[in-house]
Parts: sequence; C-alpha cells; structure tokens
Amino acid sequence: MQRRYNTYSVAVAQNAARKMNDKKFQRRLEELIEDRHSGASELARLGLEVAAQCAQSAGAKKTIELRHYLAECAKALAAARPSMSILKNLMEEWKESLEVLPDDVEEARVKAAETALNLAEQSTRASFEAAALTSALVGNNKTIITHSFSSTVLEIFHLLKNRGVQAIVPESRPLCEGADLAERLSQWDIPATYITDAQVGLFAAHADIAIVGADTLLADGSAINKAGTLLLAMAAHAEEVPFYVCCESCKLWPQKEPPALEEMSPAELGTSPWPGVSVSNIYFDVTPAHLITGWCTERGAPDPEIGDRE
Repeated sequence: MQRRYNTYSVAVAQNAARKMNDKKFQRRLEELIEDRHSGASELARLGLEVAAQCAQSAGAKKTIELRHYLAECAKALAAARPSMSILKNLMEEWKESLEVLPDDVEEARVKAAETALNLAEQSTRASFEAAALTSALVGNNKTIITHSFSSTVLEIFHLLKNRGVQAIVPESRPLCEGADLAERLSQWDIPATYITDAQVGLFAAHADIAIVGADTLLADGSAINKAGTLLLAMAAHAEEVPFYVCCESCKLWPQKEPPALEEMSPAELGTSPWPGVSVSNIYFDVTPAHLITGWCTERGAPDPEIGDRE
C-alpha cells in the first residue's frame, strides 16, 4: 500500500486558524502541531481543552455565530496532527454536538465547553481501562519491551510496578522520548534496560511480551505508531515474542484511505547540509496486522472487534 509522507493536513489547520484571526487560538494550535513528546491521547485531550477555552472566550453574540466559530476551531484542531486519528475523531464528535446547542448564547457557551471536557474525561477513562485490562493479560514477573512514550503503556507499567515487571526501552530517536519513559520507570523502581533503536533486534529475545501504544488503528488491523514500531514488531515476530497494541478504541481510523504519515524537520537529526544528501525524518510507520498478536482497548484485551474489519 502506498503511503503519503506530507504535511498538507497541517497546512490546512494553520490556514484555517489564520482565517479566524484569533492569535491566542493560533498559538495553542501551533503548540499542538509542534509537540513532539505528548502521545496521541494526551494531544487529543489538550485539543479538547483548547476547544473548551474557545467556547468560553469566543466573542460571539448569538448562538449561530458561536457555532460557526467553534466549528472552524474544530476543523483546524482536527487537522493539526494527521497521523493521530483520536484527535480527528474526538474533534468530529465535538463538532457534531455543536448542532444541538441551546438558543441562548451563554448557555450554548457553557454547554460547548462542558461537552469538550466530558469527551476528554471519557478518553482518560478509556485509556485507563485499556491499561488495566492489558496489565491483567501480562501477569507477574514479565519483561516488557516497548517503543516510544505512550501514556497508556506508562499506566500499564504503573499498574504492574509491584508485580516483578522489568522493561526494555529503546531510545526512540530523534528526540529520544524513550528516555522520558526510562526516567519514569526509575522513579517507580522498575528495572529497565535503555537501548539504542538499532539494538531492538538483539534485545527482543530477552522480552516475554512486546507492548506499544498506537496513534491510529486502521480498518485492516494495522497500527500507526512512532517510527521504529514496525522494526520492533518484526523482531518480536522473529523471536516468537507476542506483540500487543494497547490504546483507546476511538483511535480507529474511520476511512478506508489511511492518513498521511507526518514528516518532521530534518534538523531534528542534527546533520550537516552535505551536498547531494537528502535527510528524511518521517515520524510514524505502519505495523501490519499479521505482525500483531492482539489489540487491547477498553473493550477487551484482546479486543475481538479489531483485526477482522474490512
């Protein structure tokens, strides 16, 4: 399947924000676009917080004006991170709720803000429930290998911290968010081995189970996650180590055509401008369904509804 590596969707978000002529919103949108450390779920919740703030601060005098302004906010936020389906899905759900706002503009303002914050809370609960179900699947005294920084996977480690769990944590270049995970595990006295991404093939055999988060789940059961996840899945498959994807079910991509994979600045790789050398910094890859042992969500670990969807 051919993949698209571009930032077209991000440009759509930025253009939409500029047309709204709201400097504060533009700043918050840029923060979401430039955030390289938060996971998809965290960014979606931050987006909903921005949406709630927009509802509270909008200068609209009538509900119809408020609805139009907030719909534009939702459109821009949904396009901010094209590889993260949860942001698009939750923004679409919030946008739909704007159609039934009360006629009184102040009541509508409160209702729109409350709905956004409620969606964020539902996301938080779903993430915890997925982590709880997955931690029960893992059991005691296991070594988990993971990749990147996922708030849901972090919660799995937190739930298992007194059950003899150990971790193998790749650095996850170029910004090495794996180091953030290793630091958190150290704070919880969870033994961890921090490795370069290139050592995944060597260390997969030392794990009992591989668990990663996901930025997007595709209709065929494939998972989009931080680049390097595919290599971990291949290494786990070669060593017959079960490979699980754990995330909220609202990360399911609703369209047949997959989203673009975001490409970030080559400057993050810290290279010099060598003549004739191009530098690529694609942030996400796609792990095919046949490399995934199971998908764990708040609906089950494994979730029986994922993997057989066409």
